[in-house]
Amino acid sequence: MANQSKSHPILCASFNQDNSCFVIGTRDGFKIFDCDTGRLLYERVIGAFVIAEMLYSSNLLAIVGAGEQPSLSPRRLCLFNTTTGTALRELNFLTSILAVRINRKRLNFLNFLVIDFEN
Repeated sequence: MANQSKSHPILCASFNQDNSCFVIGTRDGFKIFDCDTGRLLYERVIGAFVIAEMLYSSNLLAIVGAGEQPSLSPRRLCLFNTTTGTALRELNFLTSILAVRINRKRLNFLNFLVIDFEN
């Protein structure tokens, strides 16, 4: 970590369900690493991500942008296929997505909608 550039900080990091891989989100994109060897398995440079979750050792990621680009909104959840390099599905919400968890049966996300009744 001593060699990490200050202009490209890690915005998020998570392990997959069997702890065989981990994914990090940076200001440049996201990277997937093998936990046993530390080898870089996949890298995509497309913009900043604040949430990146991997489904086991599959090619499916759930990613949420940091909002630095209109296409990478923190209110948009993208299911991304690393094999084809394309989005399988995008879900848009009214508020920012705060957390995502994924398993073989479900995709769970957390966001809050605040309603101001005084105005």
